[in-house]
Amino acid sequence: MKVKFDFISNSSSTSFVYISDEELNEEAFFEAVGVDRKGPVGDLFYLMYCEIRTTLRDHGNLVLTKDDAESFDEYEFTPDVVNKMKEAIDQGKMVITSQFSSECSLAESLLCVSTFEIESDSFYINAYNNVW
Repeated sequence: MKVKFDFISNSSSTSFVYISDEELNEEAFFEAVGVDRKGPVGDLFYLMYCEIRTTLRDHGNLVLTKDDAESFDEYEFTPDVVNKMKEAIDQGKMVITSQFSSECSLAESLLCVSTFEIESDSFYINAYNNVW
């Protein structure tokens, strides 16, 4: 019998969508999540903001058509989220999808294993349909 004594990982990823007229900015993010940047969890939320922004910029995929939006599996995005994507496309907004990984930084791992939705006047993020 063989026994493995080193670290064993069950890695995961979570799809999310960002919808907006503009790139995510720090001020809008903190206002939307209701966290004081200088408060006790401000640094952690700043790291999460940085992960979201970097992931969108470096690994994001633009969803340009309604057909593209409809092509997502129900395990990635719920029908309601797909409808939001299609409405946003009609309105000329940016619709970007990407993924968080549980194998990266603490901030990204927290985003990956959390189910969340952020809706504000300036943007919408949904990582709700998490099957981690």
